[in-house]
Amino acid sequence: MEKIAIVTDSTADLPAALVRELDITVVPLEVHFGEEIYKDWIDLGPRAFFEKLTSSPVHPRTSQPSPAEFEKAYRQLLERAATIFSIHISAQLSGTYQSAVLAKGMLPGADIEVLDSKTASMGLGLVVLEAARAAQQGLGRDSVKQRVTDTVNKMNTLLTVDTLDYLHRNGRIGRAQHLMGTLLNVKPILEVDRDGVVAPLDKVRGRQRVIPRLVELARERVGAGASVKVAVIHANAPERAQELARAAAAAFEVKELYTSELGAVIGTHVGPGTIGFAFFPT
Repeated sequence: MEKIAIVTDSTADLPAALVRELDITVVPLEVHFGEEIYKDWIDLGPRAFFEKLTSSPVHPRTSQPSPAEFEKAYRQLLERAATIFSIHISAQLSGTYQSAVLAKGMLPGADIEVLDSKTASMGLGLVVLEAARAAQQGLGRDSVKQRVTDTVNKMNTLLTVDTLDYLHRNGRIGRAQHLMGTLLNVKPILEVDRDGVVAPLDKVRGRQRVIPRLVELARERVGAGASVKVAVIHANAPERAQELARAAAAAFEVKELYTSELGAVIGTHVGPGTIGFAFFPT
């Protein structure tokens, strides 16, 4: 039995069709609206979530999967796979990675590799897709791990939020920054940096300047016309996501292009109107 199984978590925001096609196991995080608990992407999809987010008097909070949930997924996969690669949202952004590590410790002797993607949303999703395709192609354990490592090291994730309210509510920025951004119509551009932390990268005045600046920053990272794989992400902003996708396609030689909505867990922290993209050179 040489099969390699791929596990991730719901913050990868992977389209369901790709999850099915590549036989990826997704362990969901949870979103809590007071006493109501929803499993990300299972009980609450993006559209229903953003409707609830804007109408509910209760601001949601999120929670990671328990080690027991990962252990259950691993046990089931080990019945048909020799090796498991479990690839997750940055350990700096969530305790999900640590839960997976604890679950691995509950299965001594099993060949389970828990890997930190050092990113989130479709940045994580692109890493997982590379791993799943490598496994599907029949590559060996070491080659699959190397593919993951190489992709993590090359990944870039840039985004902008439409409003600073959600970052403020979740303690990501202070009151003064929030007030200044609101008054001056400043749109922050953020990155998930090499340590896996969401960090400020730039800011522009006015919404119309956001997409050109995102593409310009990407061009600085990989070079004009570079061959890239790209995933555009958005929170209830499909038209702006299409605009970003067109701009990326015009600026680079795009080998693969995906568009995905942000799920409830990531959406809790950034809010509706967020757009961004993950990309890496090929």
